[in-house]
Amino acid sequence: MTQLLAIHLLGPIKIELDGRPLTDLGTRKAAALLAFLVCQTRPFSRETLADLLWDDRDPQQAQANLRSLLSGMRNRLKPYLTITRQTVAFNHKSAYWLDTAEFLRLLQHEEAKPGPYGTISAAGLQALETAVALYRGDFLDGFYVRESRGFEEWAALERERLQRQAIIALRLLVDRSQAQGEYAAALGYVNQLIGLDDLNERANRDKMLLLARNGRLNAALRHYEAYKTLLAKELDVLPGQETINLYEQILAARSQPPHNLPPPATPFVGRTRELADARRRLGQPTCRLLTLLGPGGMGKTRLALAVAGEIAANPGLFLHGVRYVPLAEIHGPALLPTAVANACNFTFQGSSDPMAQLCEFLRPREMLLVLDNFEHLFGPHLGPLDGVDMLLTLLQEAPQLKLLVTSRTRLQLQEEWVFDLDGLHFPESLAGENWESYSAIRLFRQQAERVNHHFAPDERDYQAMAQVCRMLDGQPLGIELAAAWARQFNCSEIAQQIQGDLDFLSTSLRNVPARHRSLTAVFDHSWQLLAPAEQDVFTRLAVFQGSFSREAAEAVTQAGYKEIEALAAKSLLHRRADGRYDMHELLRQYAAQQLGRTAEEIPTAGRHARYYLDLLAAQGSGDGTDQRQTILMDLPNIRAAWDWTARQRDCAKLIQAARPLHGFYSVQSWFQEGIEAFQFALDLLATLPPTKDSAYGFCDLLSRKARLHIHIGQLEQARQALDKAMTYLPQVDDAERHSAILGYVAITRFYAGDFQQAAELAQESLRLAQAAGDDDGTAFAYNFLGSCYKALGDYAQAGIHFRQSSQVYQKLNDKLGEAMTLNNLGNLAQATGDFATAQAHYLTCSALFKTISHTHGAATTLANAGRLALKQGDTTQARQLLLESLALKREQKDDRGTAVALVGLGGVSVTLGDLDRAADELNEGLALSQRSGDTKLMLEALNVMAALAVKRGQAEIGQQLLAFILNHKATAQEVRDAAQDVLAEVTAVLPADRQQEAAAAGKRLDLATAVTLAMVGKRP
Repeated sequence: MTQLLAIHLLGPIKIELDGRPLTDLGTRKAAALLAFLVCQTRPFSRETLADLLWDDRDPQQAQANLRSLLSGMRNRLKPYLTITRQTVAFNHKSAYWLDTAEFLRLLQHEEAKPGPYGTISAAGLQALETAVALYRGDFLDGFYVRESRGFEEWAALERERLQRQAIIALRLLVDRSQAQGEYAAALGYVNQLIGLDDLNERANRDKMLLLARNGRLNAALRHYEAYKTLLAKELDVLPGQETINLYEQILAARSQPPHNLPPPATPFVGRTRELADARRRLGQPTCRLLTLLGPGGMGKTRLALAVAGEIAANPGLFLHGVRYVPLAEIHGPALLPTAVANACNFTFQGSSDPMAQLCEFLRPREMLLVLDNFEHLFGPHLGPLDGVDMLLTLLQEAPQLKLLVTSRTRLQLQEEWVFDLDGLHFPESLAGENWESYSAIRLFRQQAERVNHHFAPDERDYQAMAQVCRMLDGQPLGIELAAAWARQFNCSEIAQQIQGDLDFLSTSLRNVPARHRSLTAVFDHSWQLLAPAEQDVFTRLAVFQGSFSREAAEAVTQAGYKEIEALAAKSLLHRRADGRYDMHELLRQYAAQQLGRTAEEIPTAGRHARYYLDLLAAQGSGDGTDQRQTILMDLPNIRAAWDWTARQRDCAKLIQAARPLHGFYSVQSWFQEGIEAFQFALDLLATLPPTKDSAYGFCDLLSRKARLHIHIGQLEQARQALDKAMTYLPQVDDAERHSAILGYVAITRFYAGDFQQAAELAQESLRLAQAAGDDDGTAFAYNFLGSCYKALGDYAQAGIHFRQSSQVYQKLNDKLGEAMTLNNLGNLAQATGDFATAQAHYLTCSALFKTISHTHGAATTLANAGRLALKQGDTTQARQLLLESLALKREQKDDRGTAVALVGLGGVSVTLGDLDRAADELNEGLALSQRSGDTKLMLEALNVMAALAVKRGQAEIGQQLLAFILNHKATAQEVRDAAQDVLAEVTAVLPADRQQEAAAAGKRLDLATAVTLAMVGKRP
């Protein structure tokens, strides 16, 4: 019997005869000849083979060597070789196995080729997996034969051919595994791929993504750095933009929590098939909008949260996680961008449209948004632009975003995948069977046991439970409400009473859809069983938005604890683990309908508004950590209270609440929402006749709105609001309000570059604040006066005022104010060259900003610390700090803050000689500072652009810009000092006569012309 000859050529060469290594072939050239022949299908002349293996020898000597070699091989491999006097060939009819032949056979398997949509059958997948498993390494890896250039050239070509096939196969397996969500398997294949071609950018990018999808974000970032280093070493190039974008996406994913899903109040019952089906659909690349569709109370929210929870527990599917956006409490589609932004911890900044900002934020993110209770945000009654249009915009602008929507109505979009949600599984008959196998029965029992711990159903109870579940068509909310009466009635009694209501509906309410009748019956039944006092409390609770405390419920409904707890015991209220209450949205709507039929609707809304605006007013400035936490907890009710009070034109109440609301929005960095809230009130107050009270209201609301505009660089909008406020100011007899408005006007003059007028206004603001005993206003005025004196170059006075401000803020225990003042003291120390003190101040204020979670301030400090690092010569640290600041400011959509970071980065790039990069950074920074109207910052940017021009050999342009800067009244002293340093560089390279001509031309420039000159002159 012939033994099996197994030849392994993929990886290190290995030859086995009948399972044992064949080690006595004699020489490496014998192994080389066997490898060559087994890969060929025809015989070769002895002359050709001799030249293949001994191309540097005399032909006669080469053929003699071949004869000797073949003699030994014939004795050992006789059945496998066909040797004649003229030719030699491998006997392919012998018992042999060759790994390269099997490798190619598997790859050529018909089913191993991908289908029209990239699909691969099970048989094809097995063929591919077996093939790549055979590829232990490159062809004849590590095998080298001396003096055989012909053989080596053949082996190199074969190696390249087989490697190319392996790469194609691995590429197919990587793509298929990723598409199926098998990220661990895909990572194994991509590692093999990189082993074959370590410079392949797509494979390295895949590895980054797969590491991230396997939850290894830090490893993904480290692999990027390693690949970047390899490219620089081997090719002296940077990674492509797509790879850099992925790196930034992974970096962003690392900095945010994977989800914001609320914990489930009760165990999730049933829906196993629906859960798997919904998750499967969301995993398909073509499904980007999945609508869970069904009537109210069908359990859409619970299913959506369960699906999102499973996805969040396995983060590979969505790199940037899952965000839950509850929409029942927002009043219309205009607030949809704000609701989504809040769920994503994103803050609107700048003057651009919030929807455009949101799209820009979501565009690079791979995220699932769960939009719950969407049905009231679209329809003809909402005008030409409703919530569905906004969803379509999100899908178009953010290509990696997916939406899971719960709604009672279809969205009617081509992109929509509809998932109709029916009731829970219930028994079709009342015959005895395995009751607990039905999810509807399990839900009934779970709810009944919550209200009656003695609940122990027998066969008769199960039959009654089945009857109830059938009448309710398995509707979860109806089942929960019915089971809540298990404390007062047995199961048969509950079924009988609901049956009576169903009979009534079938005869009296024929226009109610059949699927809604059972739930309406449960509502009506629950309502009728309430005592009159309980009915009153239940209806008054309709005014609440979201959750509320027991104290709030008692104050608004004028009820006691027992009445409120009685409603919770009947499942008309839900008592949360933290002691607060909430009401299902459908129940709230039902209660609101009942309230609207009484005379109590307006008085109850009034009590609700007074309670929450009083609660808001009790939070003082609204910017402390505890104060903000209190406001956040009740924000939906506070919003509703503010809107109701504005509609009542209650100017005094609005003024009382405006201060803490302004402080809250400022520290939360929710500037856009704050602006909209104040504008809403201002529009309604505009209908009031002019009085002293309304004048005060306009002054207060306009000035606070202006301050929010200033925060995000909307200086023109701030000036307009302040100009209007000043028209009312003479009618306001309040030194504190006069002080605040003058202080805000001073800020706008400061950014316009009129430092002297800004200082005069701030000085008057300080005088008024001190006269009014307003410590907060006093500290604010001291701090801003310090900034004015610093810009004017009076560093001694600046230091005095900053320290005075810090002392007052410390006395007030105002951490935010103290942090802002320390940041300014750091800037002052930096301007005077005291770098150690500057660094100490930045570290302290940064810690304070972190303590109060003030990202806006933290980002500002990072930019200042970056400028300091540059002055200290640490360009690496400077760039890192400025890039961190830039990322935060871009995320906050703060145009002015973004410009500050870009100008700083431009200075780093100029110092490093990376002039093209500097030009791009400074060009964008200058454009943003121009758009925000900050003349002071524009001049700072122009100074760095002058330094860039000198570095580019455009000294005359640099001289013109410097002459313009030094001649401009809005140039701060620190920028003047920096301009003198650049001027010294100009003097060193530009002849005196040309320098004088350029300086004269520069003094004739205006700001717009200087900007144009700087931008045009940025490249040679």
